[in-house]
Amino acid sequence: MTEIEKDREARYKTWRHPMPEFPEDFYNNLYSKRASFKKVGESIIDLETRGKAFHVKKGQTVRIVQLEQAQVVDFCIWNAKDPRERFWNDYTLCRETFFISKFSRLWSNMPRFRPLMTVLEDTVETVLTYPSSKHHYCFGSHCNPSFWYYALGRNPDHPFVTKWNCWCNLCRAIKPFGLTYRDLHDNINLFQKTHFNLDGSHPVEPSDAKKGDYVEFYAEIDVLVAASICPSGTGAYHWREAEKDVVSPVGVEIYDTGVEPLVHEMPLNPEGFLCLDYDTLKRK
Repeated sequence: MTEIEKDREARYKTWRHPMPEFPEDFYNNLYSKRASFKKVGESIIDLETRGKAFHVKKGQTVRIVQLEQAQVVDFCIWNAKDPRERFWNDYTLCRETFFISKFSRLWSNMPRFRPLMTVLEDTVETVLTYPSSKHHYCFGSHCNPSFWYYALGRNPDHPFVTKWNCWCNLCRAIKPFGLTYRDLHDNINLFQKTHFNLDGSHPVEPSDAKKGDYVEFYAEIDVLVAASICPSGTGAYHWREAEKDVVSPVGVEIYDTGVEPLVHEMPLNPEGFLCLDYDTLKRK
């Protein structure tokens, strides 16, 4: 290890974001039991709908599976009992870095600010085309009608604008659960590969995912999950040429693990991290 690398590692350890300790023994034990997990649900997100929402119970896992080839998937998470609590990408990337991988925790918004799910497995093998190349980033949000309207020459009737963008796919998927576009939030871009340039830009690269690859998530609480097949397909083409790419169905598999999640500590209040109201503050 060079002196620069040693300095970088020391800085990382010193400046790592404050958060609860990761219970490594629990998750190593859970991971070791994966062969005993029982599949209890299986479905396909097909090219006719391109989006699907489903419940994953506390203690279950869900796998998002590449059925034919690499396919980018936009992935959203809510508390199934209170959708006001949902995946918080900004603080997840602060605590877990910009990219999720095995044992990354996916944190919810305030006031509860707790793990909704934990990544149990990621089978994608990243080819280091650039030093910072990785998959599954949580800072890119979902493509939407505006994005494709300007990307594809201001064509208001293009299907990527009117129906097959991830925003529309997700809106259709969550409607049966009583949610609307107002409940959508930033998401994880599964199987999408990118890297960072010195100017801060992050160009998309062709995904290295292969048929059979998957990402598996362990539910820490009862969650509602929505997933969208992205029109970017494999990510092999620039967005101006995205129509040339192949869009593929993806699989969804749900497993009973037989392992109850740990209870996440709420040190200040059972409802989370709450502030003093103004009248109480004045009395203090």
